[in-house]
Amino acid sequence: MRNLMLSALVALLAVSTAFAQSGEDKMKEASKAYDNYNTNRDAVKLQEAVDAVMIAMEDPTVQADYKAYLEAGDIYAAAINQYVQDRTLANNEPIEPMVGRAAATAADYYMKAYNMADKKSAKKAALKGLETLQGNISNEGIYAIQDKNYEDSYEAFNKSVEVHEFLSSNDGESAFADDETKLNDERYYAALSAVLNENYDAAEPLFMALYESDYSDVGLYDGLYKVYSGKGDMESAGKYLQEGREKYPEETQLLFTEINYYLAEGKLDELTGKLDEAIAAEPENVSLYSTLGSVYDQLYQTNRAENPEKAAEYFDKAKENYEAGLEIQPDNASLIYSLGALYYNRAATMTNELVELGNDFSKEGQAKYEEMEEEINGVFDTAYPYFQKAEKTDPNNLNTLNALKEIFARRDNYDASNEMKARIEKIQAGEKIEKSYFEEQGM
Repeated sequence: MRNLMLSALVALLAVSTAFAQSGEDKMKEASKAYDNYNTNRDAVKLQEAVDAVMIAMEDPTVQADYKAYLEAGDIYAAAINQYVQDRTLANNEPIEPMVGRAAATAADYYMKAYNMADKKSAKKAALKGLETLQGNISNEGIYAIQDKNYEDSYEAFNKSVEVHEFLSSNDGESAFADDETKLNDERYYAALSAVLNENYDAAEPLFMALYESDYSDVGLYDGLYKVYSGKGDMESAGKYLQEGREKYPEETQLLFTEINYYLAEGKLDELTGKLDEAIAAEPENVSLYSTLGSVYDQLYQTNRAENPEKAAEYFDKAKENYEAGLEIQPDNASLIYSLGALYYNRAATMTNELVELGNDFSKEGQAKYEEMEEEINGVFDTAYPYFQKAEKTDPNNLNTLNALKEIFARRDNYDASNEMKARIEKIQAGEKIEKSYFEEQGM
């Protein structure tokens, strides 16, 4: 029993010693490692300093000492400086930093040290740390955007603006003091990062501050559109988009945003002109032909009953744009499918009319029925080779397989129809079709 109690006491003392080291002793350990790094530039020692100071700064005793914040700021500033050097050597390829958000954290520590310090020398040291750090706060934001880490890039660029304001308010020398454009760029990238992270509440005041200061950049209006459309306020989104288009009529960035706006609002008639404009600007952009073909396809469907003549015009324009896209990219599975679907949907709509004719049992009615049935089969036959080619291009496209299943059934080819059905079920179960049906059949 005595031995057990002694073992427990030793364990307790070990834990107590470890806890004691987690505060002031850890800070001493961090300082020693950092001094070693400054002497021989051994990155291993800097990593030791970072690891130790992370633990040290969690201790309330350490947190009460402004000197600790200055030391921690220096260590984190060295960490971001090392990361910038390593990143440069790596040709800007993503690499793991010693610690995340090093620059933003260093800035927080310097500002905390300044606010806590009771000596001018300490305050001056904190300001000097912030002044030296400014460039690397921006670098941290740039790297985070490149790595698509938008939460960190927002933090960095927002911190950059905060540091400028802190230095300006405390007689420090900010790098942006005489460069309002560069400062607004930092605000813009903070706002952009927030939008990319879908944090619209954070982005809105930043973009609005830029808007009110007449910030001259097409991205401002694109950002305002994304903020308000993301918040469901399409009226405001449309307002800023229209203003941007008037201010930057030649910018395709806003033109494409406007196209998305019209798509979201279902303004198909207005959309065709915008898409024609976009195609004129980017004639090799296949997706534009696909989108314009789809818009005309929808216009065809909505006008078919009330205005058959106009509907026929829309049908031809849909076909024309799909074919124009295929001239640029002949094996585009989406365009091939879209052409097949254009004919398939036309035949399917005609089938509804055929049902009505089936109720007329007169000789004349039956003749009309047979004539329309033949026409429908002809349209399905026109659609078939497009679906055949689409299936060869992408044998895992469910829309293509569903269309082929129905066409085969109409042709009384139930074996092929059942094969399409089996393939559909496999894909829906998470399997992948390795080879096209038509290639297997040698067709």
